[in-house]
Amino acid sequence: MKKRAWMALALAGMLLGAARAEGPLCVATDAFTGLVTEMGEALLTGVEDVFCVREGALYAAGSRGAYRLYDANGAMLGDAEFAMIADSGDCLIFRQGSLYGAMDMHGSVTLPAAWTQLAWDGAGGFLALETDPFDESPDAILRVSPQGEATPTGVMTSMGLSALESGRMPVMASNGRYGAIDARGEWAIPAKWLYLGPFERGRAKVAGPGGMGLIDVEGMEVVPTVYDWLERGDGVIAAGNTGGIDVLSKSGETLLYRVEGAYAEASVLGSCLLVRDDTGARLYDEKGTVIGTFGADFDAAPGLNGQIIATEGAWGDAGTWLMDPDGSAASGKFQRILPLAGGRYAFIETPGIAYYSADLDRVLTSWDYDGARCGLMDARGAVLVPARWREIRALSGDRLLMTGDGEARLTDLDGQVVKRWVTAEGEAATGE
Repeated sequence: MKKRAWMALALAGMLLGAARAEGPLCVATDAFTGLVTEMGEALLTGVEDVFCVREGALYAAGSRGAYRLYDANGAMLGDAEFAMIADSGDCLIFRQGSLYGAMDMHGSVTLPAAWTQLAWDGAGGFLALETDPFDESPDAILRVSPQGEATPTGVMTSMGLSALESGRMPVMASNGRYGAIDARGEWAIPAKWLYLGPFERGRAKVAGPGGMGLIDVEGMEVVPTVYDWLERGDGVIAAGNTGGIDVLSKSGETLLYRVEGAYAEASVLGSCLLVRDDTGARLYDEKGTVIGTFGADFDAAPGLNGQIIATEGAWGDAGTWLMDPDGSAASGKFQRILPLAGGRYAFIETPGIAYYSADLDRVLTSWDYDGARCGLMDARGAVLVPARWREIRALSGDRLLMTGDGEARLTDLDGQVVKRWVTAEGEAATGE
């Protein structure tokens, strides 16, 4: 295996660190579920679940499988009930049962749920399927007008529909090869590739008989299809074969540097490249300078603001730290670190009990995963909140939600309490 994506940290599911812009906050805990202001004042209560549809403007709330649309003040929009909804630009695509339809930003249904798949075309209309996209038969792609009139495009797909990006949608034709259609549902890139991924910044990863590369929206090769693997990061693209690794600009048009020689695995971390071989691991910056050399058990993940979360050693050891973009240590070592928002990280402490294994003739550790707790720290490793919480989430760029045994807190980035909720045995209260 030539490429290795960074291995997910154990317990990563405990934190959902998606920073968001200004607007109401979606809070879901055992104590309270609803839409609140950044000061914790309730805008919408009495629901089982809530999530953001369009930041600062539209939200869905209700019970799972039966949601309604609400504005940023908690007022219901329209009267349509849906199982799921997604922002598609100028309209909202919703699902009722197993069928899809569309509504406007005021909650009025503009296209009834009658399609097995539906994608906005970016110009007021849609691309759709009306047959089962999950069976073995190819499906005819239809062009649907804003008034709901359907016209066959003549293109058949064996993989269903996805969102249009850069005016292109990858499609697998009935011959098993991949191409891309335009907003009218017509072939823009012929179905000749063994694989064609989604377009990002006007580029898509493809695989041909000679290997992997990148193409533009016209189907022209930007990175030649000669590589064993290709991985895209936020700042660079890395592509490798048996002779070494080429690191390219994020457009794929400029070779930044090349790592010569054999290697075992490689992965992109933002603008950095992690390479592993028989001697250990090396971390390169975007200029090709080695900013760190490590042992074979070293691993890393992207942090916040260009930082890297580095890990070395056995699981459970205090062997995870924050690294600045120049490779220098930014923090001390913890068991686990996960990014939140605003230069803040959660660290996880998991208790363990050492015991002697007669079979292995050595001391092992039995980890109590249920006893794992999260704390809050800054980008230099300074502890702001001790590890006593079961979960910490970033609700926005400057608000965190901490949930524990019998309590949930809305806090600022320093862990200062903005709003506190307790379980049903007590009463909701503000402050400490």
